[in-house]
Amino acid sequence: MAADDTTFGVYVHWPFCLSKCPYCDFNSHVRHAAIDEPRFVRAFEAEIATTAARVPGRTVTSIFLGGGTPSLMQPQTVGAVLDAIAKNWTVASDVEVSLEANPTSVDATRFHGYRAAGVNRVSLGVQALDDASLKSLGRLHSAQEALDAIAIARSAFDRYSFDLIYARPDQRPDDWARELQFARP
Repeated sequence: MAADDTTFGVYVHWPFCLSKCPYCDFNSHVRHAAIDEPRFVRAFEAEIATTAARVPGRTVTSIFLGGGTPSLMQPQTVGAVLDAIAKNWTVASDVEVSLEANPTSVDATRFHGYRAAGVNRVSLGVQALDDASLKSLGRLHSAQEALDAIAIARSAFDRYSFDLIYARPDQRPDDWARELQFARP
């Protein structure tokens, strides 16, 4: 679908994380206690309805669930948010619905639940495929856990991506080349 003034994308922000990465400038908050997800669903529904009243008659061509760590949401929460979007706007048949995930919150059952809810692409916050770099970046996962998460994403979704940070302190070109080799399917 060609973009025009009647199409747009929707961004939904889930601000919670298991830890705050030292390089992260996003609005995110560490929560160790359970999140009242039904309460957030009601808030998302209200915000979506309010925005739709201000911007009616549009077709949604992309939906991005970012954060924070949206993969901490239960699949039914994601489904309820997607339902609210579809209730208020037309959703293109080829809509891309992306969800950000951290390797620490990846499991096959959850990913299949997201897919059933309507997510068709995941983006993994891998950041590095070297344990020392991951530690210096404040990440909670290991390189092997990141590779396992990529394999799960590949098995659950036709489309997936993952972030790798380039030009990290003390990173040499041969280190980067090695990480890229690990990252290949």
